[in-house]
Amino acid sequence: MNRGSIDIMQTFELYGTAWVVYMAFGVLLLALVGYKIRRFSWLVKFILLSFLAVGAFTPDLVKDSHTYAPLAITSLLDAEVEGVSAVISGLMRLLAVWGILVFTVLAGRHYYFSRKAQKQTELEAD
Repeated sequence: MNRGSIDIMQTFELYGTAWVVYMAFGVLLLALVGYKIRRFSWLVKFILLSFLAVGAFTPDLVKDSHTYAPLAITSLLDAEVEGVSAVISGLMRLLAVWGILVFTVLAGRHYYFSRKAQKQTELEAD
């Protein structure tokens, strides 16, 4: 290519396959952790599993590359160059994504159960 042309994103040949395998093993790990903590309350299980899922599956662009990797890993690798600030930055982004996920799921759960209770009281009133 000449210098004036746009560089098209190039990844390694099995990039998509690597992500699929990573996701499959990640879901398997979450299922095993979920099985191990099955006697915990719903809220504790949800908080723990959602935090692990967000840490494992939130993508981030790898520096000096056109590929993505899990944010937890890229933050740790960036820490070698940038220091602790890269870890703190990555942790803040993970907490933001996790907070949005927790808020959305808890709000949806509250809505579902409040509608269910409302329908139950309507049925009892009839």
